[in-house]
Amino acid sequence: MEIFEYKVDSETENMRMDRYLKKNYPDEPLSKIFQALRKGDVRVNDKKVKENYRLSLEDKITIKYLGNGKTPSKKTNSPKNKFSFDEKKYREMIIFENEDFFIVNKKERVPMHKGTGHNYGISEVFKQIYDNENINFANRLDYETSGLVIGCKNLKFLRYISEKIRKNEVEKKYIAVVHGNVKNEKFTIKNYLTTQENGVTVSKEKISKDSKESITNFKKISEKEFLKLRNKIKTRDKNISVLDIDLVTGRKHQIRAQLANIGYPIVGDSKYGIKDNSDRFHLYCYQISFDKYIFSIKNDILL
Repeated sequence: MEIFEYKVDSETENMRMDRYLKKNYPDEPLSKIFQALRKGDVRVNDKKVKENYRLSLEDKITIKYLGNGKTPSKKTNSPKNKFSFDEKKYREMIIFENEDFFIVNKKERVPMHKGTGHNYGISEVFKQIYDNENINFANRLDYETSGLVIGCKNLKFLRYISEKIRKNEVEKKYIAVVHGNVKNEKFTIKNYLTTQENGVTVSKEKISKDSKESITNFKKISEKEFLKLRNKIKTRDKNISVLDIDLVTGRKHQIRAQLANIGYPIVGDSKYGIKDNSDRFHLYCYQISFDKYIFSIKNDILL
């Protein structure tokens, strides 16, 4: 019987034991993985651990009887399926990077991931640019929305920033152009969003177990700022407002659905708004901040 030994490095630090085992033994059913943990066939520093144990740096893991006694093959971090794209176009979207993460100014009508009608998104593109399958984006923007997203270069940072996002410790600010003359200078929308087959439903209270509380702060920009932008906003509707938005929670289509629900749909929003013949969707994530970092493209937004 071959015993597999592994010492925890920064890539797997703080990962749950069951997730580590499933990643390294993808063909094993979870029932067998849990059984191996209960029997002590999987040990950390020569001690039995439970499935929710968080791995620490330099932990020594020993495994037997999983994978038919075979040591898991070492996986390369290089993406498997290569494709052609305009690399310069995507590299120019990077506004900051260090060894752990990079910030991308995603353009409108650029998908985050491959899917219906799209052979690839920025996720697949940057995996190939960095030759690293561990590239992941911690936040997402809709296909039509432009602005800042956080790219993670390793799994450790992805876990770190995902936890901060879960705790609402990553601040995200948006600019939106909406139909109608917004009366209040400042206001907060707090309600529940429920994702359904055809989009997101807004309600004052939970309508199902999947309903999620959603909070957004809005501020109408000053008349002086509005006059500077007015001629750059391409819409036939003369009755519009521009809002500065602080996204407290980050639900699917949160800003779009909430604004449409109170009668101020975003200009160019064909899903929740009106047919306004706008050639652009006017929602932009202009600022992301966390820890000591503040990234902003507010002065560069082309409304």
